[in-house]
Amino acid sequence: MQTCEAFVMDDGHLSIAEEVRHEMGLRHGERVEVTIRRFAAIEPMDADNPLMKMIGLCGNVGKTDMSVNHDQYLYKEDNP
Repeated sequence: MQTCEAFVMDDGHLSIAEEVRHEMGLRHGERVEVTIRRFAAIEPMDADNPLMKMIGLCGNVGKTDMSVNHDQYLYKEDNP
């Protein structure tokens, strides 16, 4: 058994990622058992929350491309 994320298509069908289908050996037309649970909505933080006051305190300090080059920064010692 494997838990994965699926997406509801416009026609009501569920779409499962190709990697998951490959890993589980699922083929076109094959039947699977599905348990449906909606993801909980993420509520926006209240403006009075002390954490909101911390956002932006550091300004433009540090690297600005971490989402793109995170592997380079984590695994190489000769960082620019």
